[in-house]
Formats: sequence, structure tokens, C-alpha cells
Amino acid sequence: MKKFISWMLAAACMLLLLIGCYEESPANQDGNLIVTNYAAWEISDIVVSHDGQEVAASPEPIKDTQLCQFIIGPAENYTYIISFTDDNGGKHAREFTDSFAEETQILIAVRHENGAWIIERDE
Repeated sequence: MKKFISWMLAAACMLLLLIGCYEESPANQDGNLIVTNYAAWEISDIVVSHDGQEVAASPEPIKDTQLCQFIIGPAENYTYIISFTDDNGGKHAREFTDSFAEETQILIAVRHENGAWIIERDE
């Protein structure tokens, strides 16, 4: 039983290490959902939710060209919401539907243009 608990704790720690914010290129990341902030302002409290439940989150703020990566388990036609808080405390969110696999990376861009926050697919 102790061995099982130790194994589960090690697995949980590894998962926490794989989820978070980075300044590196998406090609160097292990996550299959990458959110990049292209705005000059920081965003924080980045959350991925599905069916009203939080499935991944990164409270670390990211600024211009920084990114967060998340791992979403394999799923077909998975509907999820990406939300964040801007530097003025405003909440923003957008719904997407994608199919996830280990080798597939879904790229999402956050931009601030003409006074409005935009969450869209990244290329």
C-alpha cells in the first residue's frame, strides 16, 4: 500500500511539472494544448474547463510571447473553454472543440487589439 501511495505521489508531482507556463517555443513543449499571450499586458489565472469542471489551470501570469502548456487526455470532439484574467481584473473566455491525441498540439493565441481581448487559434 505504501508503495502504491508513493507511486501515486510521484505521478502527481510529474503531472504538475508538465503543466505550467514557459517562454519556450511550442515545438519544445510536451503539452498538447498551448496558450500563447501575444499582448503587451500580462494575463493570469489561465483555466481550461470542460462540462463546467476545471481540467487544467496555471495561476502563473504570462506576458508578451510567453506561453502555457496543458495536457489534455486523448479525446474526440472535445469541447472546452479557455479563460483568463487580464491585468485589470477582467475575465475573458472562449469555447473551442478539438480532437486531442498525444502527438497533436492545439495552439491558442491571446491578443489585445483595438481595445479588445481576442482568444483564437494560433498558427
